[in-house]
Amino acid sequence: MSPVIRSIAEAKKSGLKGRTVFLRGSADVPMREDAGLKDPARIKDPSRIDSFIPTLSYLIKAGARVVLQPGWIGRPDGVQKEFSVIPVYLYIKRKLKEKGLLKHEILLAPTKLDGRVRSIASGFDDIKGLISGLKEGQVLVLENPRFDPEYNKGDESYARTLAGMVDVYVADDFAQRHRPAADIVPMAKHVQERYAGLHLMEEIRYIGEVTAELSKKERKPFVFILAGKKIETKPGVVSKITVALMLLDRMRKGDSILVGGAVAYTFMVARENLDKVKAGPEEVAGISQSDVKDIIGDSYVSWDQVHDQVMLAGRVLLKAAEKGIDVVLPTDHVIVRDDEARTSADIPKGWTAVDIGPGTVEEFSKAILSAGFVVMSGPVGMFDKSAKKAGSGSFAIAKALEEATGKGVVTVSAGGESTLLVNTAKVRISHASIGGGSTLEFIEKGSLPGIDALDG
Repeated sequence: MSPVIRSIAEAKKSGLKGRTVFLRGSADVPMREDAGLKDPARIKDPSRIDSFIPTLSYLIKAGARVVLQPGWIGRPDGVQKEFSVIPVYLYIKRKLKEKGLLKHEILLAPTKLDGRVRSIASGFDDIKGLISGLKEGQVLVLENPRFDPEYNKGDESYARTLAGMVDVYVADDFAQRHRPAADIVPMAKHVQERYAGLHLMEEIRYIGEVTAELSKKERKPFVFILAGKKIETKPGVVSKITVALMLLDRMRKGDSILVGGAVAYTFMVARENLDKVKAGPEEVAGISQSDVKDIIGDSYVSWDQVHDQVMLAGRVLLKAAEKGIDVVLPTDHVIVRDDEARTSADIPKGWTAVDIGPGTVEEFSKAILSAGFVVMSGPVGMFDKSAKKAGSGSFAIAKALEEATGKGVVTVSAGGESTLLVNTAKVRISHASIGGGSTLEFIEKGSLPGIDALDG
């Protein structure tokens, strides 16, 4: 049975007035490391923050006393100042001021703006005291929850402590609804009145349509662009390559997977070692660094996980072949070495691939334009101009998505880097989802643990 999810729009504003509302947002945004915590330029793309501003505005106008957990920043190891939510706090403050909604001082806890950075667990008493003094329409922003080790483990005590401070729970963090963190699944269950935020409801509706489309007997081809850089296989970290393996169960002959970005280099190694993949992990573990460089030169792979990732990529290739689904790898690349840059069909040792080449752009674009719906899980190459001649491939694919959208193809970008590409390229697509792994898991499973937790 599908969960019954209520939108915050269904809550009467009069019923929120004076009540303490916990709002969970999604603020894991790309940051510039060369900009200070208080520098407005530190946030490279605020799309995820912007996604929950309408719900925050709704709550302020309703006179709620808002405890805002904007979400985590990065993956800190304990309390690390560079991962503080201070840039997010300042951005939200500016946005509320622009909207004329900064009627009261916006608070930050337990970190002080001009003091030392602290974790939430170390300041539970301080937070409780600040909440008791909140005025109607006032906002208290909480620090990065990942500073607390127990948080990531979904600690029940941590969840109950937070739940005991609020009256209403509102989730507007689609990008993180697939994780079992303390304020996502367990906390929601300890607050009797719970809602989905305005943006979360939009994500549920839109991604739900894609999920339903996959199940139709008669449909046009589904194209999944498996790209980007992040494909971790560490425990507890959602890997897009793992999701791709599961997504194959819902794909059929005529569908295709277009592999780009750094993900492609792992797949290239796997393609050349399919006999070892078939033999098992022990054989794959025998692939040396020199073997890898013979195939992809100095292109990026995560060396500490390379064998696990090659094994998974190989399984995707084998499973797709069994189902008659095309997995299309780049046929040419933009490669760089020192001050040199050129297009090449192979990647010699000493050279680094940074983008797909024009031949691959043409092949990928053709598949996109003939599809019924397309999901892009990452950029097909570097596009921030940090590498010579990089970016043309990703921007060309973004333009192809816009052209396909204009012809009725349903196009979805999934994840922060994909959305940053769409925004940077200034193209229009059907839906720019703030979720990465969450979007892919939702398409594959039809729901997420953090959404199911809002049931009732």
